[in-house]
Amino acid sequence: MNAHVRVFRALLRLYPTDFRDVYGGEMTRFFLERLERANATRRPLAVARLWSRTAADIVKTAAAERVSRARGDHPTNEPMSSFLHDLRYAGRRLRKTPVFTLSAIAILALGIGLNATVFSLVDATLYRPPPFEKPDEIVHIYQHSDEGSPSSTAFPAYLDIAATTGVFAGVSATSSDNARWDRTEGPHTVAIEFTTASYFPMLGLAPSRGRWFAREHDRVGAEMVAVVSHRTWRTQMGADANVLGSSIRLNNQLVTIIGVGPEKFNGEAGALVTDFWLSISSTPVGGEYRVINLDRREDHWYQVKARLAPGVTVERAQAAMTALARDMGETYPALDRGRGITVYGYDDVRFHPQADQALFAANIGLFVAAGLILLIACSNLANLLLVRGISRRPEMALREALGAGKSRVVRLFLLEALLLAALGGAAGLAAATWAVKLVPSLPIPTPGGTLDISFDHRVAIFGVLLTLATGLIFGLLPALRTAPTDVARALRDEGRGRSAGRNISFLRGGLVVVQVAVSLVLVVGAGLLARSLANAERVDPGVDADKIAVLGTNLSQGGFTGPAAGAVVTEIIERLGTLPGVERVALTTRLPAQPGGTTTQTVEGYVPPAGTGSVELPYAAVSRGYFETMGIPLIAGRTFSADDRPESQRMIVVNETAARVFWGESSDALRGRVRAQGSQDESAWRQVVGVVGDVKVASLREPPTPMMYYSADQTGVSSFALVVRTTGDPSGIIGGLRTKLREVRPTLPVTRLLTLESHFGAGLAEARAAAALMGAFSVLALLLASLGVYAVVSFSVERRTQEIGIRVALGAPRAQIVRTVVGDSLVAVGVGLGVGLLVAGLATRGMQGMLFAVGALDQVTFAGAALLLIVSAGIAAFLPALRATRADPAEVLRSQ
Repeated sequence: MNAHVRVFRALLRLYPTDFRDVYGGEMTRFFLERLERANATRRPLAVARLWSRTAADIVKTAAAERVSRARGDHPTNEPMSSFLHDLRYAGRRLRKTPVFTLSAIAILALGIGLNATVFSLVDATLYRPPPFEKPDEIVHIYQHSDEGSPSSTAFPAYLDIAATTGVFAGVSATSSDNARWDRTEGPHTVAIEFTTASYFPMLGLAPSRGRWFAREHDRVGAEMVAVVSHRTWRTQMGADANVLGSSIRLNNQLVTIIGVGPEKFNGEAGALVTDFWLSISSTPVGGEYRVINLDRREDHWYQVKARLAPGVTVERAQAAMTALARDMGETYPALDRGRGITVYGYDDVRFHPQADQALFAANIGLFVAAGLILLIACSNLANLLLVRGISRRPEMALREALGAGKSRVVRLFLLEALLLAALGGAAGLAAATWAVKLVPSLPIPTPGGTLDISFDHRVAIFGVLLTLATGLIFGLLPALRTAPTDVARALRDEGRGRSAGRNISFLRGGLVVVQVAVSLVLVVGAGLLARSLANAERVDPGVDADKIAVLGTNLSQGGFTGPAAGAVVTEIIERLGTLPGVERVALTTRLPAQPGGTTTQTVEGYVPPAGTGSVELPYAAVSRGYFETMGIPLIAGRTFSADDRPESQRMIVVNETAARVFWGESSDALRGRVRAQGSQDESAWRQVVGVVGDVKVASLREPPTPMMYYSADQTGVSSFALVVRTTGDPSGIIGGLRTKLREVRPTLPVTRLLTLESHFGAGLAEARAAAALMGAFSVLALLLASLGVYAVVSFSVERRTQEIGIRVALGAPRAQIVRTVVGDSLVAVGVGLGVGLLVAGLATRGMQGMLFAVGALDQVTFAGAALLLIVSAGIAAFLPALRATRADPAEVLRSQ
């Protein structure tokens, strides 16, 4: 033994002196342990093999050490030099395992890229700071609806608010709408906002080119002018330097462009782009009723913002508005008595008080779903790092034996994790820069306008912080767990057939539990939304939709108003009726299951439980024959006829729900009367002449809703849809409808052309988008969780290769071994399912408002999701187990 020691120490002289002083003793002890094991075999060949390997290793590493010192890149005790050396080493290790490295980078890129993209959307929608001057001085002001909740404001009420002295430094009003922009390449629908001249000055904004509206533009009759948004000017007009002074045609009205908006301001809706701001003098673009609305206190169409005067607080502004509301109620009791006015700080409202809750819930839900995907991805990465760390424990033990402290070993593991995170984060952020450009083109339902989201410095900072947190949290844990604590034992461990340790096995199983639990939550959410969508698609809309085609047009956009409009409508209906296969043609200003306006009405003899004494009713103007064309049954009374002329007594038809709510019985409704809020003239009453069956008013998912129908012959119409009942497939006459309309008047626009069933399908776009998005997330989660189970079982099988080989050699049935391996792995899956079911049960309660005809704790959905996870995990565990049993036992034992 002494001879062996002397020869070994002689070989150590090949190393530099300071290296021998630090590591020589530990290397000698390690050599003696291996020599003792070789002698125990009583085979001289084993000792000779040890010496040959040891001598070759010493010669190789000593030469490398001296070459490294000669190049000057030998690590010293200086922290930075040591860190850089370890970083280069981590990079070399990752290059030597390209499959592992690329897999880890892909997993991280998926998680980080998805989260960065979602963050860009959520940030633009909810949190992007406005480009206003001192936004903390801006407040939102809302008149209340008849039900007492903050709503939009009437334009005359805005004038009263603006006239209030000593409270506001500026007050503005805006009203959003859509318009048809006639261009050389064809008509194009754009988002517009009618605004007062005070809007930009109040916000502290100025056009990037040209000028803003002047005070004279706040009255109808002045010139019709517009300011184009900077984004529309850049993307739709090619940043035309000669845009100022040019004219565009909106809804068949000529409007002069006098300015280009600020570069970073989209409009009232933030992330939704306004294409053009139009002055109040340009309200004729919106039609006659848009102009009349400026004098009507009963029509609440405007959003009001104000800048507080110096020293004025939100509380003082609220007190002033409360007093104003009281005065308005006394001055206009029929319209404003009991109608309050509420003031909100700028940060308290994003879009509208009635919409913000759903908006925040949808965005936060989307962000949480993306975060759960990242959690699964990081759990997978942590498991991969654990497997990699366990296989490298002998190497790390040798490093400790050569003098490296445990902190240095942990740092090597952590640097690998951080380097992987950096590469994955860079790839994810690069993908996010591309993905954010696609988001506006996705079928995401928006209230109007184009989404403006971008990859800016806020998204980049978020991505960098997320990358750093991912590397630290999910790299440090495997590093601490896999760093060897017993050096001698780790060095004696040959790797195969040895247990990875109870703590590490528990950690790996825990990571699988996390992946399965999170995946189950996402799969349950997707299942609930899918079932909700399926239920909505099966809803009876109350009409015979399978034989109806729809053609929409707008008379005012075509240049027809007044008495001429009625003649054009009659001619259109007659000409469409001559098409082959057409049974009936009728007109409506509002299709079933279509969001639309409401009108505030006083119902004779009815006292509302709350509000101002009137009720807001959705309405539509329809032609005679509409109910028969749509297949809506008549319950009582009659429908409109040719006798209901403009000079006749005004008549209305109500639906069955309105009859029940306001009069109790359908027969009693025929004695009922309704008139517009504030009207005192006895001739303003409209007599109920008929009760028809319920149809879905604004949405297929709504409960029965009161509805009122006017006679189009008595009210007149401008924008409407023609419903055409056919004898066959309605899609077959779509082209003919367009042709006939052009024959009647070539200037009339086609604003809508589809089948009624397609219209109902479009009404479910929001639910369909939510289900598709959650479905995509759940599929990703399922794939990642299955990959995690596969990786854990593969590693477990690899560690038990010798055991499995022996059992097969002794005659154990292969099927039994597969069942054992799969059963062991499914224990963690079962725990994950239990945790996931509990978490899903809590999480889905917040989805109840998004569901239709399905409970948040629907047992079928929960059971189906759990079964899907079990099958997926079972397949992922079965494949590596089956592969292990097919190996040749003799070859396996020889390899050990």
